[in-house]
Parts: sequence; structure tokens; C-alpha cells
Amino acid sequence: MKKLIYIIMCTAVLFMSQSCSKEAPFSGEEETMGQVLTSDLLLEFINEDLQSRAGTEVNLADFTVAFRKNTEQTPYVTYKYSEMPEVVSLPAGLYRVEAYYGEEVSAEWEAPYYFGELADPLTITAKKITAIEKPVKCKLANVKVSVEFNDELKQLMSADSKVDVTVGANAMLSFTKNESRNGFFKAANTMIADFLGNINGQEAKSNKRYNDVKPGTHYHIMFVYKAAEIVGDGKIDSAGGIKVNAQVTVTDVNEGTNITVDDGDESLEDDRNKGGDDDDDNPENPDDPTPPADGPVIVGGNEVIVLSDGDATGTLKPVVVTDGMECVINITSTTGITQFIADIKSPNLTPEELGTIGLTDHLDLCNPGQYAAKLKGLGLLKGDSVSGLTAVDFTLTNFLPMLAVFGEGQHSFVLTVGDESGTTVKTLTLKFE
Repeated sequence: MKKLIYIIMCTAVLFMSQSCSKEAPFSGEEETMGQVLTSDLLLEFINEDLQSRAGTEVNLADFTVAFRKNTEQTPYVTYKYSEMPEVVSLPAGLYRVEAYYGEEVSAEWEAPYYFGELADPLTITAKKITAIEKPVKCKLANVKVSVEFNDELKQLMSADSKVDVTVGANAMLSFTKNESRNGFFKAANTMIADFLGNINGQEAKSNKRYNDVKPGTHYHIMFVYKAAEIVGDGKIDSAGGIKVNAQVTVTDVNEGTNITVDDGDESLEDDRNKGGDDDDDNPENPDDPTPPADGPVIVGGNEVIVLSDGDATGTLKPVVVTDGMECVINITSTTGITQFIADIKSPNLTPEELGTIGLTDHLDLCNPGQYAAKLKGLGLLKGDSVSGLTAVDFTLTNFLPMLAVFGEGQHSFVLTVGDESGTTVKTLTLKFE
């Protein structure tokens, strides 16, 4: 009997010791592993009215949370927010903590894409537990478009009349007169709304263009019919044509503010006001002596900042860095910037090294994405994007102390900036002696 009791007691002690070992946070983990306390991770919309303004019903519990190493594009691990464990084990290093809902598709019906990122990279230390102290604020990250036609225009439109909305190069959705769904697009610099169809028995078409289309905006476009003028004998003025007023309301749903855009009248071309072949003899502005621009202008902000033409493979003109030097590059465009890439070419600032501070060697200032906060902090980016801007100051002054720690050497910044007129490539090479 005593022997049996002894065996039971030993078994109980063994079981308790095993149970305690399972509760130890690092038992059985590798030496390089750390943990993050995710029970304190809080997801929030950037403001409480975001959902109503966006016209979506999205639950934060359905968001995906991703832990992504700074130097990697693929997340190390992802969880549905409502199903995330209280503690997550990660290899030691710097991580971006992201939260998103939906997918960033080019164009789709009723497909809002929400995205948020922890403001600062999360440092995971081996054999230590890290807490997340700040919330991840999520916002609408694609463009919402809704199209309507007033009742009079609906009655006169043929069943196959439509408005093709194109954002960027080829992301398109077609809105018919009975379409009530919202379209969601990946943000790009331009949006074009093409009216194609038949109005009151006449073939008609129109083209409306909007620039500087930013993520998180809602474009509500209302097409309103305007009858052609009636001449003295009661007939329709054949020179007047059918007119439509494309009234657009643009809202920044993340900030809750309205954005002013040009929404002037557009004439719909129809069979009555089409010219003959002779129209080709009268092009618009035939005497305009101004040649088209050949891309944006990129120049140094002062006489010290000298740029070389082309990328870093050409002949470079090194600029010697001195104490207290201001380093600014001025970019101007007549039509609005559509592309702005800054490539860092440096033996020291490798993608891995830049990843430790939340950056990369290939920076897109039109679509900064996850790097926006760091670019703003360094003064490289003002606002959310440079898309559509006609003047930009690219300021590297705050970047110079980071380069100085590497001692003697050269570091190049290749700027590729484009607009509707073309693309310009210039390189700034900084030399530390």
C-alpha cells in the first residue's frame, strides 16, 4: 500500500513539473527567439466616423494582423485579429506590425481595402517579452467611386449607355444607369470618366479627367442632362449639341473633409455637331509656339548641390559634405508629378541596413506605403504623397548625419521623376572626406 501511494505521489510531482514548464515563456524555444505580448494590441479606425463616411460595414475583428521583418516582403506570421494568441513568438529582430482588411486590387466592386501600421518598428529581443504600447490606426487605403445620373438623363439614355471609370493605366469599371454598387480602385495619379452611349436618339460621348487621385478618397460623380438650345423656329440648335454637367464631390473619408476639384461642364459629342473631314484642317492652337515639356525639372537647391545626368552608372559629380550643410533638391513639373522614385546607391546603406530603420533602398514617393512615416520623420516626404504636385523639395539634410557615421566614402541618390510630358533622371552623389 505504501509503495502504491509513493508511486502516485511521484507521478503527481512529475505531472506538475511538466505543467509548470509549459507555462514558462521560453521553455523549448530557440536561443534567438523572443516574444511579443499581443493581448495589448489594439486596432482602431483613424477616426470614429470613418465607417459611415466610407459607406462600409467592416469589423475590426475580421482584420488580418501581420508581423513582417523590416527587410522582408513576406510576413513572418499572420493572424486574424479575433483569433490571435495572447503571446506570439518571433525570431529576434525589427518587425513592422501591420493590420489590413481586404486586398489591394486594381479595380473591383464593393471591395474596400483598409490598412494600418504601427508607427514605429517593433524590436524583438531574444528571451524577452515585448509589449505593444501604441494602437494600430487603420484607414481606407484605396479609392471609392460612385456614379449617378439624374432622372431626366436616365430617361433619355439608352440601356447600353455607360460611364467607364479608369484609374491609372488600365484599371476600369463600367457604370450603367442602373448600377448602384460602389467601385473601389487602387490609387493612381489620374482618373478618367468616359461617357459612352446614346442620348435621345443621338450617339454621344464625353471625357472627364481628374488628377491627383489619392487613397482614402470618395469620388461621387453625378451626370446631369442639359438640353441643347432652341433657336427661334423651335428647332434644336445643331451647333449646340447635347450637354452634360459632370458634378463631382470628392471627400477625404479618412479626414472627413471635402476636396475641391474642377468640375466644369463637358460637351457630349453627338451626330449633330460632328464636323466633316475639313475639321482636320483646323487643329486646336495651330499657332502655339510652345513645345511640349520634356519631363520635370530637377535642380539643386543652391549652387553647392550639383547633380549629374542619368543614373549612378554615368559620370558622377560628387558634392563634398561639410558641417551644417543644407542639402535640398528642387523638382518642378508643369502638369503634376506622376512618378517619383529615389534609389539609394551606397556600399554602406544596403537594403538590410536600411531595413533596420524601417526604410528600403528603393523609395516610391508617389506611393510610399509602409515607409511613409519614416520618410516624413526624415523630412524626405511632406504629406502622404507627391502625386500631382507641381513643386517638391526633396530634403536630405536630416539624412546627412546618418551617412557621416560611415566615415569616408560616397553615397548616391538616383532620382527618377516623371509627369505627362516625360521622365527625368538625375543623380546626387554625396562625398564624405
